[in-house]
Amino acid sequence: MNAHTNKSILPWSRPLWLLVLAVMLVFGFYQQRAKVQLNHYIQVLQENPDVANMSPKLRHNWWLDNQQPQRIHYYTMEHTWSGFHCYSLSELALMKWALSIGILLAFFGLDALFLQTTGHFERWPWLIVMYSIAGIVMGGFLILVPGKAGYSVAHEFLAFLQSPLPSFLIVLVPSLFERRMPRSITKG
Repeated sequence: MNAHTNKSILPWSRPLWLLVLAVMLVFGFYQQRAKVQLNHYIQVLQENPDVANMSPKLRHNWWLDNQQPQRIHYYTMEHTWSGFHCYSLSELALMKWALSIGILLAFFGLDALFLQTTGHFERWPWLIVMYSIAGIVMGGFLILVPGKAGYSVAHEFLAFLQSPLPSFLIVLVPSLFERRMPRSITKG
C-alpha cells in the first residue's frame, strides 16, 4: 500500500475536526434562524406599509397586538426580534445582504478550518474554486432569472455553501479517488 491509502481520510486520533463540524452545524442552525426572522419581518412590513412608517415603540406594540405566525418546516415562528423595530425597510434590506455576506465569510473560514483540522489544508484552492463557481451561478440566476425562480436557485446554492458539504466534498472525494488509483500511478 502507498502513503495515500495508509493515510486516514479523517484523523480519528485528532478529532478536533469533529468540534469544527459541531460549530458548523450549530452556527448553521442559528444563522438560518436569524435570516428567517429577518425575512419574515421584512415581508410583514412590505405587506403592511403603515407599520413600516411607525416609530419603533409603536411597531413593537403593533407586533404584540397582531401576531404574525409563520410555519417554518418543523416549527411555527410567532414572535420577532425586538431589535428589528428600530430599522427602516431599506436598512433591513441592507442588513439582510450584510448578514448573508458575513455568514458566507464565516462558513468559508469554518471550511478552511475543517480542511486544516482534517490534515487536508493543501486542498484549499478547491475551496476557492467551489465558492467561486457557486458565486457565479448564484449571481447569474439572480441577474438573469428575475423574480422568485432565480432567487430560489441562488438560495439553494447559498444553502449549500452555508453547510458542511463543501468541506466534506473537498476532503472525501479526492481521498476516495486517491485510494482507488493503482499503485503505480500514485507512486509516480
